[in-house]
Amino acid sequence: MDKIRKRLNYILAALSVVIITACDAFAQIKAEKSAAIDLAGTWQFQTDSLDRGIAEKWYSTKLKEKVKLPGSMTTNGKGNDITVHTPWTGEIVDSSWFSQPQYANYRRQGNIKIPFWLQPEKYYKGAAWYQKSVTIPASWKGEWSELFIERSHWETIVWVDDVRIGMENSLGTAHVFQLKDLLTPGKHVITVRIDNRVKDFNVGMNSHSITDHTQTNWNGMVGTLQLRVRPKIYVSDLQLYPDIHAGLVRVKLKVNNPTGAKGMAQLNLSAISSRANARRLKTLVKDVVLNGKSVDLSLVYAMGSRPLLWNEFHPDLYRFAVNLKTTLNNLPDQQELLFGMREFKTRGTQFIMNDQLTFLRGTLDCASFPRTGY
Repeated sequence: MDKIRKRLNYILAALSVVIITACDAFAQIKAEKSAAIDLAGTWQFQTDSLDRGIAEKWYSTKLKEKVKLPGSMTTNGKGNDITVHTPWTGEIVDSSWFSQPQYANYRRQGNIKIPFWLQPEKYYKGAAWYQKSVTIPASWKGEWSELFIERSHWETIVWVDDVRIGMENSLGTAHVFQLKDLLTPGKHVITVRIDNRVKDFNVGMNSHSITDHTQTNWNGMVGTLQLRVRPKIYVSDLQLYPDIHAGLVRVKLKVNNPTGAKGMAQLNLSAISSRANARRLKTLVKDVVLNGKSVDLSLVYAMGSRPLLWNEFHPDLYRFAVNLKTTLNNLPDQQELLFGMREFKTRGTQFIMNDQLTFLRGTLDCASFPRTGY
């Protein structure tokens, strides 16, 4: 009986090795074929309250602490304890909490209870550094890549190894960094410095996009974090201008060619209705001469005789797809944008939507939603 049991244990152990090896091989194959690397997970981390990191080249050293991303410093328990000296972002109209005796107990360390806005457990305003090591698969050899940060709060500076890539400080759009061919197969270090102070780009003392009134002035990166293989020649700055009376869309876009290579490209543009039974509109084909770093184009796309119009009662949308093909590219480039055929204007003191009188309603619900970064 013991011999049979030992034999079964041996067989099970051997099968486990085979299964684990097969899983590892499958994961490797998946990574080799993938056009994106997910950066969610553990990152190295360090605050830089004295602004020494750039001068001391922190991107060349391993940061001391760890955090989980996507997330903020607050979700990771990083930052300073709340005190009467916390440097909040935003105007405090009634400052009696700081001086009146009836609030003295709530100003005592260990029992801080501020009345101005929802109180976080930790708070930090300044530069903080985030760092992650990645392994680039062999299939990425010769490819161009980009770093995609869906939402950062707010100014970001990025390094790949010791090379500074650039800076972004948009609050309303993703931060996308073109890495070109820097990510050769093998190990690399991605370092991101995030600064949540109000500096030259000042949106206002009490702007809810950055202050602690409702949004909170958090520091971190949330949403999708990825390294992506990208086409060397690609479409950017896609803009759509519907004209409901002419039944068309005026299209503005840019074809970027950072390689500078000369050649031809073909654009295919099409609009697809969100209705399941709607017919697909005719594809517009446009040949583009590549001669220089970029080409600006203005095109007209016909929407047919009776395009579906957007309004609040019938919010019909179209998905506008742009496909760029060229023999100079490593990959075809595809861009999409949702839009509605509608015209909004004024007539005297009234608002008009698609030639119909309309009324605008608005509601402000401050701090009644889950706050990003908390």
